[in-house]
Amino acid sequence: MINLTEAHIEEAIEKTLLYYKLFNSGVSLYALHSFLLDQQVTAQQLDSAIQSLLQKKKVLISNDTIFLDKEINSIYNRKNQRLNNRLTKKLLKLLKNIPFISAIAFSGGTANYGIENHEDIDLFIITKPYSVYIVYFMIHIASLLFRSRKILCINYLIDETALEIRIQRDLFTAHQIIALKPFKNETFLHHFLSNNDWVNNHYPNFVIPQSKDHKSSSLYLFFRPFNSILNRFYRLRYKKYFDNSNPASVVLSEHIIKLHTNDYRLKVINEFHHQWNKYIVEKNKVSFS
Repeated sequence: MINLTEAHIEEAIEKTLLYYKLFNSGVSLYALHSFLLDQQVTAQQLDSAIQSLLQKKKVLISNDTIFLDKEINSIYNRKNQRLNNRLTKKLLKLLKNIPFISAIAFSGGTANYGIENHEDIDLFIITKPYSVYIVYFMIHIASLLFRSRKILCINYLIDETALEIRIQRDLFTAHQIIALKPFKNETFLHHFLSNNDWVNNHYPNFVIPQSKDHKSSSLYLFFRPFNSILNRFYRLRYKKYFDNSNPASVVLSEHIIKLHTNDYRLKVINEFHHQWNKYIVEKNKVSFS
């Protein structure tokens, strides 16, 4: 008989891999410990549970990536569109040199699959205080000049005064945060993570990086009026999205721009719970047969 602790760890692995299966993906063996859902375990306990699942043929490993060995209806269809590498490098270099930007990280599909395997560039940006709309406006103008609206996907920006994510502290949001890949100023991204240790409620093995206290410069207060004008401009531009049934998908506050106009968060969460409940029912049927 397998003891309860091992059963819980195995179930946590299956649950984690099922979540990734929704995106046609697996998890690298190196990252699985950090990305394991629900259960706080040691590396040795995790390795033992993986070996047990391999023997039962419930998981498979290929190229140091572990997958759930079961067909799950994916909700993510990856396109085969190739990015213009020369233009992509030029745009990223431009963003990296904008002085109002404190940190940049690859997010979403770009973080999970890499630039070379994704149809656009998903970015999460942290700006200097009172300059989130200034940065967004600069990116907006650059995307028009370079005709790169379909390349750059920048729909979540916060400034240094809004580092703690206070809304939608669910599994999907937690995973988006811990999966961020630094592009500019990894140290400040660590500071962001240290302000969001609530992700450990979902991912208890994820190690929050140590970070020193950061004091934002008061210099950027001078840009507040211009930032406010641009805020009003974009609130008018995206006015229709404020009338939807999920208002937290679009946030245009003084310090936050969140433009998830096609918000897959609820779809992913609901499908995940549906698939997991279905998986457990089928698993119990096998156990009692």
